[in-house]
Amino acid sequence: MTIINDLNKDIGRRIKYIRKMKNKTLRQVSDESGLSVGYLSNLERGINSPTIDQLQKICSNLAVNITNILSSEQMNTGCVIKAGERKLLYLEENDLVKYQLLVEGENDIEGICITIKDGVDYEKASWGHGYDEIGIVITGKLCIEMMDAEYILEAGDSIYIKKNILHTFRNAGKDECVSHWFYIK
Repeated sequence: MTIINDLNKDIGRRIKYIRKMKNKTLRQVSDESGLSVGYLSNLERGINSPTIDQLQKICSNLAVNITNILSSEQMNTGCVIKAGERKLLYLEENDLVKYQLLVEGENDIEGICITIKDGVDYEKASWGHGYDEIGIVITGKLCIEMMDAEYILEAGDSIYIKKNILHTFRNAGKDECVSHWFYIK
């Protein structure tokens, strides 16, 4: 009985998540699927056990495949990446400059961590991205040069860079510099 109850709760959570992602109310799903609001509410809370026919009606209404609801895999509602477990993207300058992923999987937002070891005068990176980005210095000092201006950022400082603006960066301090960079795809 516990396994069934856990499965019902997982199915209910998935349905609720998908419904909310599609900006639909319980009333809308009820009207379009022929299932009562009370039944749908209880289903989302794991109280009711759905039949395949009921799931098909809900999935049709939410335009999702029934396997997405029944899958035992966790839905990608978010992920935790521990600092020591970040995936390495790129190493440069004999491991003195490191790029790691802050966000994994297919998401609308991308994030990387750039670590520049102390004493490294790293100015080779120059981009003109097709997207806006924001950078936040976590530790150390970072110098950003763009459009004939130089900005020195320290821990806690951030910078917003519009798309297609060429910029370079370097460690501006005597300690390791760690910065996080985010952009929306």
